[in-house]
Amino acid sequence: MTENTTTLELDVTRLRAQMSDDGIDDGPLNERDWYDEAEATTMSIPGVVGGETVVVEEDEPGRRSPESLGITQRRAKIALAVLAVGAFATGANEASIVALSPNIASGLGVPVAAIGLLATAFAFTVVFATMPLTLLSTRFSKRKTLTATFAVWTVGLVLTASATGMAQMTSGRIVSGAAHALFWAVVAPTAASLFAPHLRAKSVTRILVGAAAAGVIGTPLVTIAGENIGWQAPYWALAALGLILGAALWLVMPDIKPRRKSDPDQSEQEVVRGDVPSLPAFIRVLVVTFVAAVAMTSTWTYIVPFYKDVAGVNSSQLPLLFALGGVIAVASTLAISPFLARFAVYSVAAGIAMLAFAWAVLLFAQPWAAVTAQVFQAAGWSVVLASLLNWAMRHSPWRTEVGAGTYTVTMNAGAGVGPVLGGVVVTTWGTVALPWMSLGLTAIAGVITASVDQKMLKTLRVPSKVRRALAKRDALRARRREWQRRTAVAVKVPAGAVRAAGAVTLQTVGQGAAVAGKSVAKASTTAGKTVAKASATAGKTVAKAGANAGKSTAQGAMVAGQGAAKATKTVAKSGVTAGKTVAKSGVKAGKTVAKSGVSVGKSARPSTKAQSRPAASSGTHDISDQDMPGQNALVHDADRDRAVAPGTVEECAVENSTVENFTVERS
Repeated sequence: MTENTTTLELDVTRLRAQMSDDGIDDGPLNERDWYDEAEATTMSIPGVVGGETVVVEEDEPGRRSPESLGITQRRAKIALAVLAVGAFATGANEASIVALSPNIASGLGVPVAAIGLLATAFAFTVVFATMPLTLLSTRFSKRKTLTATFAVWTVGLVLTASATGMAQMTSGRIVSGAAHALFWAVVAPTAASLFAPHLRAKSVTRILVGAAAAGVIGTPLVTIAGENIGWQAPYWALAALGLILGAALWLVMPDIKPRRKSDPDQSEQEVVRGDVPSLPAFIRVLVVTFVAAVAMTSTWTYIVPFYKDVAGVNSSQLPLLFALGGVIAVASTLAISPFLARFAVYSVAAGIAMLAFAWAVLLFAQPWAAVTAQVFQAAGWSVVLASLLNWAMRHSPWRTEVGAGTYTVTMNAGAGVGPVLGGVVVTTWGTVALPWMSLGLTAIAGVITASVDQKMLKTLRVPSKVRRALAKRDALRARRREWQRRTAVAVKVPAGAVRAAGAVTLQTVGQGAAVAGKSVAKASTTAGKTVAKASATAGKTVAKAGANAGKSTAQGAMVAGQGAAKATKTVAKSGVTAGKTVAKSGVKAGKTVAKSGVSVGKSARPSTKAQSRPAASSGTHDISDQDMPGQNALVHDADRDRAVAPGTVEECAVENSTVENFTVERS
């Protein structure tokens, strides 16, 4: 190549494999053609009354966050451990209102139904405070945001622990609920930013391990402390833990300023949406989520009074029941995870069926029924949470954070409405009627889930990663078709017709050369005969003249006759020789013309590597650098006036629309 060479990169290997003589091969691509698409990390862990969900957009594999570059690996692990403890603390505080509801009611002198309003206040605070606080936190570093979050959270716990009435108790729950909302909005992205992209799933999982420990260890400990020390003791302990967590995060977290939206790394990041986006389907998921959350929290907010007063469970057995439920919930979440990619709807239906069975068993109001209901409730609720999150994100018509935020708001709204309805039922019919309401609402959620049509179920059976890969393949094929359209001549001639035309041209030239050779040979033979005939005539004339002269002198006539005969032979021999020479020259000329015709015919034959070439009146055709991106190179050499395609060498010099030279070399 010379300094004037222009290079256009093309993926010739794939083009050869995927494109046939008349178009593009529509066969399946190999596994190597599946491009890794940005996809969201979705995880959830159930709590006593709700659950913690995490949705984090995946970065490109080669992108590292400023936080991960500005912190050592040891310090990052310590920060991750502190965040996991923070998840444990916030989860235990959220569930404390359920474990301590009878103790709080007796301590404040209010009915148990009024304690349900504290759960409602906490849930609706999470609903309305998440988005504003998250947007506000984008102006500050994660270090400052998390430290301030636990400072506010500690203030809310102090208000709760020192409350002497419902007003202060409600204020404390609202303040701690706002801090809870902000923590869970930023904790997963923070944990993911501390490590390389391929470790983000593991880092987020460790955060959820802390949340799971809140159900397995935290709630039983809160129950024991409330029964034996007093309901204020757990809140004082959590407030002290909040101070420790805030100081630890200030020491271990890197102080990196947040990136602006105009930064190249953020503007180039691909937006992640659902692989089966559908607003009606997404609304269906939200309805199921809301109804299931109402059904769950309406009874479970008052489950301790139900166990103690209706089912006859001893207070000392409650921590064991909560610990059993926490273990079952974590195990069920891990067990259902492999099936979510293809069977999200079926998983939701299975979880709803387990919840319905739990509410039905709870109607027997016996200790054994309480244990059985605890097992099936924990398993069913964990399956429903994980499945609903996956189902919602696959149908999300918006980008990840919008879809996940909408789902979370819907879940917390249901968790806020449920305690209110449960309080009404407790006030009107007593706690014994709570399972009936939960059973009816769960049945409604099951009917809505069962209304999904079979076509959509088959569509969802294709994993989202595979569907994104197929979409990427279709986009690649569309670009190839566009490349073909832009580089083809105005009137496309099939390759078979071009080859046939070349063969006809070769045959015609050869036949013309043969006819020309025969004509020259025939003309040469005729010329030879004419010369011989003229020589004979001349000989006869000379002989006749000699005979007349011999009449005068016999000896002279004899001599003249002999001379005339000799001259006649010489002339005849010369004529024959001249005729042969002319004939030989004609045959040679005919062969030369035929050979030239064969060469022209071969030159007219098209290259097997290129079916069609762009039309050009004079000069050469310059190929645009934007015609077709890829990996190999299509080179146009301006000095040598040629175009070279990857895998072949094609040289063509065009001047005034006349082909001078055209050769093809196969590599």
